[in-house]
Amino acid sequence: MLAMAAFAVAPDLVTGRKPGWIYKPAWDLTLIIGSAILVPLPFLTAWMAQVSGWMKPQQTIDAINITVAALIGGPHLFSTVTYTLLDGRFRQQHPWYSKLAFLLPVGVVYLGVKQYTLLITFFFTWASLHVLHQIIYLTDCYRARRGANETAWSRALDYGLILTGLYPIGLYKLSLRQFGVGGVVLPYPDWLRQLHLPVLAGLIFGVFLVGWIAKTVGEFRQGRASVPKTLLISITTVVSFSLPLGSNLDVLFQGYNTWHSFQYMFLLWLINRLRAERGEIHSNFVGNLVRRDSMLLYYLCFLAATGVLVLLTVIVRAATSLAADQSYFVVVLSVLLMHYYFDHFLFAQPKFIE
Repeated sequence: MLAMAAFAVAPDLVTGRKPGWIYKPAWDLTLIIGSAILVPLPFLTAWMAQVSGWMKPQQTIDAINITVAALIGGPHLFSTVTYTLLDGRFRQQHPWYSKLAFLLPVGVVYLGVKQYTLLITFFFTWASLHVLHQIIYLTDCYRARRGANETAWSRALDYGLILTGLYPIGLYKLSLRQFGVGGVVLPYPDWLRQLHLPVLAGLIFGVFLVGWIAKTVGEFRQGRASVPKTLLISITTVVSFSLPLGSNLDVLFQGYNTWHSFQYMFLLWLINRLRAERGEIHSNFVGNLVRRDSMLLYYLCFLAATGVLVLLTVIVRAATSLAADQSYFVVVLSVLLMHYYFDHFLFAQPKFIE
């Protein structure tokens, strides 16, 4: 990962940008779009561990969760503070938005102790929408970089396809009570079965897929299609639809999380470099980190913050009667949900990448 980081942050990071791309083809295709190659890695690791007998199934899941969280999941969520809580201008312009974020850890602690299943269900629902919202944001960035004036109908087809691909198979697995996250089988009330949600989700996805294909073919024929945006939506659709087909959903969705976190780390680095060039960073600490030609120190700072989170998890586990999964999620979700919360602001601002 650090070798790729060195590639990603060449000195001409800002001045070498290409129209129509977030940065330039090699960077986008490798770090934003092509990094989808990371999705199957947790599954392949679990499969190899099972075949070789190297670890028991639960040990494998725990090892994958810890590795992903430590190396990329944690650093990506802490990088959110570079444009929010660490930035005096952001706090000044959005005082109530900043302050309300601290209600989330309070809610997490309460639900983690009293209503753990509800907490995990809420987390997974928000997590799936957050991952897809990031993809939508990236498509908006490609529109902004291309200067395209797409119709509302065209955007609706893009957004609709991105948002619906995950749920036909996902809801079906959920209805069979085969969806486990954090030691909890996600609930599916009996009254929901009467609504036939998996079938409905499949029909809606099919409509958006057909409409999007027809629209995209027309765009290419007219010479106004965005190649990177089309590639990103196509790969996202394949990943979203096929990922829930596997049996170990906890591990499979760590694959999606890995891709999402990897994209985010490099996207935030680029956004901060652009903000630094425009004089929009109002934190000496963040400014010193992102003006360097290497991303190494930037990454190591958030890796260290992740280490503090791990230490807090150990302390909570030792000092309370909470189970291991509860201790982990009470600590991690206190920060992670704040990351989701602030990113709803970022993902409404494609101007950051212009």
